[in-house]
Amino acid sequence: MALSDDLRTVLLQAIEDYDFPFVTYDFIENKEIQHQSMRDVEARISEQLLAEKPESIRDGFSNVLYWGYARTGYRWNRITDFRTKATVDKLSRAGKTLRELHRSGVREIAKLQLPQFSGLSFVSKVRMFLDPTNYVVLDIQLLKLRDQERPNIFHEVTHKEKTSIRITQKNQAVYEQWCSICRRIAAKEFGEIGIRAVDVERGVFHLTQTGRMLLAAQIVADA
Repeated sequence: MALSDDLRTVLLQAIEDYDFPFVTYDFIENKEIQHQSMRDVEARISEQLLAEKPESIRDGFSNVLYWGYARTGYRWNRITDFRTKATVDKLSRAGKTLRELHRSGVREIAKLQLPQFSGLSFVSKVRMFLDPTNYVVLDIQLLKLRDQERPNIFHEVTHKEKTSIRITQKNQAVYEQWCSICRRIAAKEFGEIGIRAVDVERGVFHLTQTGRMLLAAQIVADA
């Protein structure tokens, strides 16, 4: 199905209005870096995650947390836990896994058993930063769309806990379908202006966060 003109306009505006902080952290200089766009954030984190040096890989995963928890008061608790417990051996194995990743790879990332990266929300953030054209985030906030009467992909998520989504075969399938939906919308509705799968996801996320959940659910269901 194609989106109606009204829904297409709503989604495009939401993509443009997406305002999650464009930030990473320089762990050497101990200072926040303000970026001009999410594409700059993506480039920096991807470079760190795919680096050869364990120290750079540690900074990459730390920046996934720094960005992802930008609007919470416990950001540094999560980062410190990760940086304290992530061993050089685990980081080296993580770097090799990420450089060789195929398809969604969420189970492979979870199997690394890195602290703070066991649930689908943050594992999918890692996958997104590696390839934002094709992969997106399945944030727990999107499960608010299950409260809408319009059936949508998020109704199929199982094993949801209070603050996380467990990685199961079923939830991996839902995640892959969500990526497919976002890729399809990007190509069909906005292919001529360079919108990517992750931009579509961020537009839906922005609608959800700003209380326009019915519109968000309609977009997901009609894609």
